[in-house]
Amino acid sequence: MNESVKTWLDKNAPDWRKILYNIVLVILLPVVALYLLWRLVVQGKSRAGLPQRLGILPDSVSKLKEADGRIIWVHAVSVGEVAAAEPILHQLRLVEPTSHIVLSTTTPTGHKMAEKLGLDVEALIYFPFDFPGITERTLRTISPDLIVLMEAELWPNLLAAARARNISTAVVNGRISDAAFPKNRLFRPLFSWMLSNVDLVCAQSQKDADRFIALGAPPQRVKVSGNSKFDENFPHVPPEEQAKWRQDLGLSRESAVWLAASTHPGEDEPILDAFDRLRAGHPDLELVIAPRHPERGDEIEKLVSEHGYATYRRSRVLAEQHQGKDIDLRSTTQVRVVILDTIGELNRIFSIATLVFMGGSLVPRGGHNILQPLAQGKPVVFGPHMHNFQDITDLTLDQQAAIQVQDASQLFEVTDRLLSSQVERELYQTKGQSLLQRQSGASQRMVGELAPLLSER
Repeated sequence: MNESVKTWLDKNAPDWRKILYNIVLVILLPVVALYLLWRLVVQGKSRAGLPQRLGILPDSVSKLKEADGRIIWVHAVSVGEVAAAEPILHQLRLVEPTSHIVLSTTTPTGHKMAEKLGLDVEALIYFPFDFPGITERTLRTISPDLIVLMEAELWPNLLAAARARNISTAVVNGRISDAAFPKNRLFRPLFSWMLSNVDLVCAQSQKDADRFIALGAPPQRVKVSGNSKFDENFPHVPPEEQAKWRQDLGLSRESAVWLAASTHPGEDEPILDAFDRLRAGHPDLELVIAPRHPERGDEIEKLVSEHGYATYRRSRVLAEQHQGKDIDLRSTTQVRVVILDTIGELNRIFSIATLVFMGGSLVPRGGHNILQPLAQGKPVVFGPHMHNFQDITDLTLDQQAAIQVQDASQLFEVTDRLLSSQVERELYQTKGQSLLQRQSGASQRMVGELAPLLSER
């Protein structure tokens, strides 16, 4: 065979892994279609942004390529990734002030969070399904110079299509959890193909970097840059605002507040059980439950009622106030539990807590970001399942800046002890805020690594 023809075939022949991946997608398409139909019709989910998920974007997005300046597409799945993306977006603006930024999310809660934060982006869209045709249409419309994927968002068809179009791609804040890594290794050929199409991986830690390399990322493309969550723009909540939050939530001005944040099914019941017991020694203690998914408000309200408490539903009160109704938050002498079933308020409400339990950790969901309550100077307690935030967890425990419990019994014991000791609470406050100061700067390092990719364009 002519050498030039052989070279052309080697370069342009489709990768067998891509072929196999898309064959599997086609085989699974009826199942996926039924699942999406069930989410749309039965659950009422996935309706938001459905045209965009199919690659049909607003004209305002397609017109960005007609303007001067590069286009950077940043993808953040949900609430946590959007929060982590905020400081990176800020640094991108400083380094690339003339560039146009498109931000995509997968979940409606992530979309709402991005809107709530008022991020400085030219467009906010929903991420497309990773099907051939859909990804190509999306790339034609956006025409990005650089695609930045947050944390662990690797999508085979998108990355392959980007490489075919000579679009630079990067993973920032990259992480591979303890739970995900063994599963990912079973599909190493697929990950090796995906990562061969990624120009840069900015990993959170050396352990994450080693895992990306073990899955097939070229070592020279992998950097350790830290975790941008430490650079989050944590709000300062002055005392007068804290007093206003207490008033708005129907909490007394001086009572201790136990805030159970980002809870999942299976956690609210043991929290309420612990609250029952804690009130015996701390009769003025008040409880705020903030479910990870606000649509669980009805489910939690039922549990609260079964424990004999009245409820304050934040979403319901806001709706009634919007209708012009006067709300008497102290119309009952019954103990009230606050259910914070809203988006975007928790970050500031951490400021009124006496101590915080971070959910998703008593059940095997992998935990949630503990840096927001630490930044507000709050002692933080979490359960044994924190694998989605293992690096942050390890750092925090190493510096004795938070407490990990193994079960609901320990949760009660530790919470009882912290409520009884202001000195211990202040010690955790000092250690937590010192940790944040030492770990800052990751976003600047990541954008510094991204800059050469844009320069090459």
